[in-house]
Amino acid sequence: MPERVYLFDVDGTLTDPLTEVDDIFADVFLSWLRDNHKKVYLVTGSDIKKTKNQLFSSFIDQCEGIFTCSGNVFYTKGKKVYENKLELPPNFISDLELYLDQGSEWRQKTGTHIEIRSGMVNFSTVGREASRNLREAYYKWDQEHQERRDMVDYITSLYPEFEVSIGGTISVDVYPAGKNKAQVVEKIQEIHGSDVSMVFVGDRNVPGGNDWPLAQRLESIDNCEWRQVSSYEETQALIEYNELFR
Repeated sequence: MPERVYLFDVDGTLTDPLTEVDDIFADVFLSWLRDNHKKVYLVTGSDIKKTKNQLFSSFIDQCEGIFTCSGNVFYTKGKKVYENKLELPPNFISDLELYLDQGSEWRQKTGTHIEIRSGMVNFSTVGREASRNLREAYYKWDQEHQERRDMVDYITSLYPEFEVSIGGTISVDVYPAGKNKAQVVEKIQEIHGSDVSMVFVGDRNVPGGNDWPLAQRLESIDNCEWRQVSSYEETQALIEYNELFR
């Protein structure tokens, strides 16, 4: 029987966006992992520093490894295994700044808007340092006005060699075509064998979401599956009711 490996997104799946993991959820999740000897990997669009602020090293260290920056960096046992480098076109940043100044209709802007990470760029018109209330206000506004969908169209029209996906509640992720979360599949197969069975749980398993490429990649592989959740509470329910993790 093929070995089974579990992949989890972080924001919206294990925690609220950019929020420390809930204590009760952490106990449930880690007990399930330890008691059942599960092999778990984390797959997030965030960098390692932000992820450690949410999950802490004691949580991360009990997993087999963590893929950050949409799979462009991989850590296991606290050590970096690989990191994809990023080369941006000459006018890329100035074009994002142009959208921020002239294209965005959102007015309450704060903090850092363009964050260059390993292998990718995160772009937010509201700003990475926005308060939780401001994040929630933007997310609600964006659902009506679809600004992030417009950001996707704007960037891909200028730079078709890049993919753009919606991640979290306030931003979009930009990376070279193919350098999305789906790239972790090959690494998992390299570690656990080509016949490994994978289960992925994420909150953005919809077209345009940053979990979608990984979900679609798994659909094409035998003995692999994915599940859509909208909160860490739904993830906890999947574990407690044994609906998925057998």
